[in-house]
Amino acid sequence: MKATRLLCALAAVVGLSACTVLDTAPRVAVSTGNLVGAMVDGVYSFKGIPYAAPPVGDWRWRPPQPPVAWAGDRDATNYAPHCAQPHTDTMNFKQRPMSEDCLALNVWTPDINPGKPLPVMVWVHGGGFSVGSGNVPRTNSAALAAQGVVLVTINYRLSVFGFIAHPALTAAHPEEVAVNFGLQDTVAALRWVKQNVSAFGGDPSNVTVFGESAGANMVNTLLVVPDAAGLFNRAIAQSASTGLAPDAYPDKRAGFLPPAYNAGEKFARSLGVSGLDEADAVTVMQQLRALSMDEIISVTTDQERYTPVIDGRVLPDHVATLFREGKHHRVDYLFGGNSWEASLGRKIGGGFSPEFSARLLTAEQKETFYPGLQGAELEDAIFGDLIIHSGNDYVGRHMEASGVPVYRYYLSYLASDRRSRQPGVAHADDIAFVMQTLEAEGDIESISQRDREISKLMSRYWVEFARSGNPNFPGAPKWGRFNGDLPRVLEIGDQVGMRDSLFADRLQLHVQRGREMLKRVRQ
Repeated sequence: MKATRLLCALAAVVGLSACTVLDTAPRVAVSTGNLVGAMVDGVYSFKGIPYAAPPVGDWRWRPPQPPVAWAGDRDATNYAPHCAQPHTDTMNFKQRPMSEDCLALNVWTPDINPGKPLPVMVWVHGGGFSVGSGNVPRTNSAALAAQGVVLVTINYRLSVFGFIAHPALTAAHPEEVAVNFGLQDTVAALRWVKQNVSAFGGDPSNVTVFGESAGANMVNTLLVVPDAAGLFNRAIAQSASTGLAPDAYPDKRAGFLPPAYNAGEKFARSLGVSGLDEADAVTVMQQLRALSMDEIISVTTDQERYTPVIDGRVLPDHVATLFREGKHHRVDYLFGGNSWEASLGRKIGGGFSPEFSARLLTAEQKETFYPGLQGAELEDAIFGDLIIHSGNDYVGRHMEASGVPVYRYYLSYLASDRRSRQPGVAHADDIAFVMQTLEAEGDIESISQRDREISKLMSRYWVEFARSGNPNFPGAPKWGRFNGDLPRVLEIGDQVGMRDSLFADRLQLHVQRGREMLKRVRQ
């Protein structure tokens, strides 16, 4: 940077105005200090920015704390570590070096000093609340930002580090919300955005939170988290499964979900730590906090699920109940899913398999609501409706009934090189299309012109929604608003256009089953 400034000074001496071209390292000041980023693919990039203090030592399994200020310039050209997580080979990204000191975010902006503040889009990554990162190439998109938005991608605590529930933890910190740490991290990241995004040219009064899979689950959950009120203005949920099914309680069963404390106690025992009396709480937590990150990871797998629980404060009740009672934030909402969401169940298997889902319906229900479908095709359709699409429909209808603009999509366009390998658009295939990162990490090996056209279309729809709450733009197929009486859906397939009541009857079958289950859980 010093050499660049020297060249700028020499240029000024001889009467040249090359300084703005040569000095391309962008600089901003945030609440905790100065940042120096980089120019990447035509937009400014700032990586690894702390939005909270490191949750390590005595702060492991505690609510996020304010970030620590630094002196001088901070290099913001490298990502922070991935958050600590189980090792996995089921995800399509490389698990780079990980650490508990990971509560950081990345900012991509086309203009630090725009004439008018830019809309902000905050991406929450998926991975079953167990694995993943805001740092992966396919979600850090210069192409998305170049359309005139500030893109923010975040890390949050995962797996046992982010979502453990343990009676000793509750007893040791009765004044705190001693669960849902990853959810609290996400709220803290949104607060940081609200406070600091104007330094990057962003508009803190126009923030869209969006995510896929567990990231979309987080989006739907944020819609009913009281602490998230006023932190975002729009929401996009891609393939969410949270919204209709019961959520876990710490200390009692919720339908098919055992008490969350059970998993926490099992985790502690696997590390040789026991003692569940309230008097032992501090000792138990001291023992658990003395363990290294690697020791903890050694006894966890990506098949174990630690997820948000009903704590009564951050998450007051079941997400579905809060929507039904109208206790959700009124923000513009866009949602949808893919044509082969069952790819997720095929990968995980067991009680989360399409075969298992199909057993939940009677032969008469299958014949009535899924006529003509058999075998794997029938199982996959039931899984997609049960796990993804019905919950989407439930949340979308409640959002629309509250008077906010709602738009729904159904992605059936299958990338050209996958047409001989997949029966439909797999879970998470939509991310690279939205972000315009089809080449990232080998997401799609051979990209056709039509692939790129669909990607540009989807990306522009998402950006326009973030800009104004309306995804439509000149030259694009008209996207009509979702209506509970006539649930219109934009199908993004080989042809793009509106469809009325897509799968509406069979989705309502699953919605009704979900309502009955939730009623039993709360009795």
